[in-house]
Amino acid sequence: MNSYAKYIESVIEQEPENKLLEASALYERSFGTVPEMSYYKTLERMSKQGTLVHLTKGIYYRPKKSRFGSVPISENDIISHYTSDGRGVVIGYRLYNRKGLTTQVSKRVEVLSSALSEQKKNVSNVCVTNCSVDLTADTIPVIEALEILQNYRSIEDVNKGALAAYMAGFAKIYSDHAAVYVLKNRKYKKSTIAFLESFLNHLGIENTLNQFLSVLSSYAIPEMEEFYETARA
Repeated sequence: MNSYAKYIESVIEQEPENKLLEASALYERSFGTVPEMSYYKTLERMSKQGTLVHLTKGIYYRPKKSRFGSVPISENDIISHYTSDGRGVVIGYRLYNRKGLTTQVSKRVEVLSSALSEQKKNVSNVCVTNCSVDLTADTIPVIEALEILQNYRSIEDVNKGALAAYMAGFAKIYSDHAAVYVLKNRKYKKSTIAFLESFLNHLGIENTLNQFLSVLSSYAIPEMEEFYETARA
């Protein structure tokens, strides 16, 4: 084993177990003086030996060892890598289910993350999409609401009363400044924006979302009575 390989192994062995390692980022951070070919050959050899697991292109992890053998990385470990420290937010059915909008669940987990350098990546059953929006206590609720309203018609077994209750809670923490920022930096359908505006107007929340809409257009969105009659029933 050459000195480069020994050095690479010694550094990687200091990384926590069952934590995602992005090969390119790790190389730039710790191995800038090592020939790139030697680096990737060492990763390949470590994977064959079982000291590393190659999860998907460019992604590895050091498996946790137990007396029963290696413990695979968990779904939560993967999600945490892309969402911790305010770097990401879970969307899709995991979001709908967590907000009580449907009892349906999905094996596939969707995540928006600023920790991703490429546009999209699948890591096991976690689908990660790059998000260029700053994720804060104000912008995350806006993104969640927009994602829910944009996909409302496709959510299986959606509970309309639960959506009305969710939007009432969202309205209490709504930040128009954050909403405008999100809409200027992330693309959503005009009908989705109109849907959000309709909820906010119904709930008496001042907003400036009309700047993203045309007064000459009519948007195909549900009537508010559809939700609030259900909520009162």
